[in-house]
Amino acid sequence: MAKKFDYVLFDFDGTVADTGRGVMRCALLALQAYGCDETDANRLRRFVGPPLLESFMGFYGADEETARKMVDKYREHYSAGGMFECDFYEGMPQVLETLQAAGCKIAVASSKPGKYIKEILKDLGAQKYFEFVSAPEIGYSDPGKPKLIADAMQAIGAEKESTVMVGDRLFDIEGAKKVGIASIGAVYGYGGEKELKDYGADMLAFSPAQITELIL
Repeated sequence: MAKKFDYVLFDFDGTVADTGRGVMRCALLALQAYGCDETDANRLRRFVGPPLLESFMGFYGADEETARKMVDKYREHYSAGGMFECDFYEGMPQVLETLQAAGCKIAVASSKPGKYIKEILKDLGAQKYFEFVSAPEIGYSDPGKPKLIADAMQAIGAEKESTVMVGDRLFDIEGAKKVGIASIGAVYGYGGEKELKDYGADMLAFSPAQITELIL
């Protein structure tokens, strides 16, 4: 049976790996450094996935200068070890192995700085699955998910009709739509079923294993 998709793009946080522990701890430390002692874990969950600058500004009303300082403080703690406070979602290595064995070309398209993604993938022993990591560089602004997706597609020679974006947040679904490719909403991540449905995910995966079923 022919594959439904030959090219698969993955968001990283909340899709490939559950990075929540490290992201939320470092976000809290950055907030505390600027006088905000957040006690609601659900509010901290919002930091998993979206660009940090917009998160500090949108969620806590920080002006851009302060938000940039918060991002710097976050990255100080994240680089010091927070990035490694994460794990593959259960079954994700098997998904990647199966897709690769089936001949799919796989890449990452994420708003997380590429330096962190590459170091985490190395720590997890997972670099071998991904042909390209499309992500911002530290010190440069996030170009937005559509541009990250387009860059990943160009790097792996993907064609729109045979490419799918897998992600857990609205940004992944919106980005896929703007580029003109299909999307799979990762319900097991941090966005939730309602968010993914509301933004028009073409398909939903309630577990990593379902991703394989939808693609192959």
